[in-house]
Amino acid sequence: MTDPAPLGQTLLDYDVITEPFPLYAATDGAPPTTLHIVASNGGAESVYVREIIFSLPHGDLAQSLVGGDKDGDGSADGWTVEQIQQGAVVGLPPGDYEHFRATRQDEKTPVDRSGIVFTLKDLSISKQPGVARIEIRETASKKQGAWPTSPGYTTCAITKFPVPEIPVQIVNDFRAEKPEAASGGDVHLTWRGPKTLDYTVSYGSGAKAADKQQATVRNLEWRGTVTRDTTFYLTYVVNQATHCLTTTVTVPDPELTGLKVTGAATVTGDLTVGGNAGVTGTVEATDDITTHQHFLDPKGTPLRGELK
Repeated sequence: MTDPAPLGQTLLDYDVITEPFPLYAATDGAPPTTLHIVASNGGAESVYVREIIFSLPHGDLAQSLVGGDKDGDGSADGWTVEQIQQGAVVGLPPGDYEHFRATRQDEKTPVDRSGIVFTLKDLSISKQPGVARIEIRETASKKQGAWPTSPGYTTCAITKFPVPEIPVQIVNDFRAEKPEAASGGDVHLTWRGPKTLDYTVSYGSGAKAADKQQATVRNLEWRGTVTRDTTFYLTYVVNQATHCLTTTVTVPDPELTGLKVTGAATVTGDLTVGGNAGVTGTVEATDDITTHQHFLDPKGTPLRGELK
């Protein structure tokens, strides 16, 4: 005597979440979407599962979920998830669908305490807002090997919301991977935000972009080098308004093209001057002053002998 799932019902409970969430109807250049379908046993008895088929409506209608090429990929721990074509399995719904079949690698392993997460990735969402339904056909039983003659059936609804205007706050976390770098050291800037915006990274003369690094990017990162303390500016345009974020990288051994000190300057280590040094005041030293050339008087005559 078998104990199959009643016709039209499943023994497992199902729900789905999208990545990203919430899910928006696709726009040109939108990145692929991932679906996580969670299944668990809500009853008191163990459930054995032979296969589960997920059918995603395909097309350009409001009730369609996916609209691009049928090239998604699936996975789940302990399961084999593969995409199948229309007609490859008896009982698939008629019409345009993207089908995935999940088979238990060990049919003797029950679904009891632990749930299952089926991941379907690289999906191209259709462009019309609306509510789509994933159809689920489950071949399962409470008695191992006693499979039902027809699968249990349920659906999970997914809403494709209209694409909103991008809020300014969605761009954030602009920072350097390392906030301090040696002079000439590498800088890697990252931030969070939609990859549909054009971002421009600008800076002063203390930084330089890496080879082949573009000033305007969409991949949420920028690479270059820095020779002194530099503030980087990330600008982007939303709703015809330009917005800006900043981050600073400090350099403990800066390379300067010029320096003017209006007050006292103290050097606690060695001081090396590669060019001329002009002093308009008194030079005092508590130790020897050594030169490899001459000390000259105001007329340019070398000073010789012991100074007294």
